[in-house]
Amino acid sequence: MFYEKLQELAKSTGKSFNQIENDLNYSKNTLYHYRKTNPTQDRLLELADYFNVSVDYLLGRTENRKEDLTEQENALVRAFRIESEDMTEEEQAQFNKSLKDMMKIAKDLLNDDSNWKK
Repeated sequence: MFYEKLQELAKSTGKSFNQIENDLNYSKNTLYHYRKTNPTQDRLLELADYFNVSVDYLLGRTENRKEDLTEQENALVRAFRIESEDMTEEEQAQFNKSLKDMMKIAKDLLNDDSNWKK
């Protein structure tokens, strides 16, 4: 899926893999190797930035090319993914519920001015 997305993005921008590799200072045939291997996290981020798309789009997890999230929201999403990547589906569901509950508590605390008086 990743390799096909790369091909699609290269075609839509009118660039060859060689041009993209040169632009990103990758060695020759780096992008062709992704037919059989997976890129590193750093490469995923570089390619997403290069094409101005989300990593999720590159991985085929969404059809939306770019998420309209703020940098703070993106940081929260990255933290969530890091913390939940080794969890089972059941653990992820429990984790999500806990986070939603904590966010409600945090919002209530934020809205209570007595928490912020010195």
